[in-house]
Amino acid sequence: MNGFDDGHETSKQLSGAAELVAHAEAATHYLKELYAASANDDKAAARRALRQAISELEVARALLQMGLE
Repeated sequence: MNGFDDGHETSKQLSGAAELVAHAEAATHYLKELYAASANDDKAAARRALRQAISELEVARALLQMGLE
């Protein structure tokens, strides 16, 4: 990098941030499903939603780690 931002790096960073937010929002969706399934005593759906939420959060964490390096 030459010390000057030609717009490409900023665009790439914003794209990465948007992807991270999308995964975090997906995790939020699955956590809401987990809450609903738990309220309905649907253990299978609760487990499935929890696994999905964890997966989305792991992807978001990996994206964040890559962005920090």
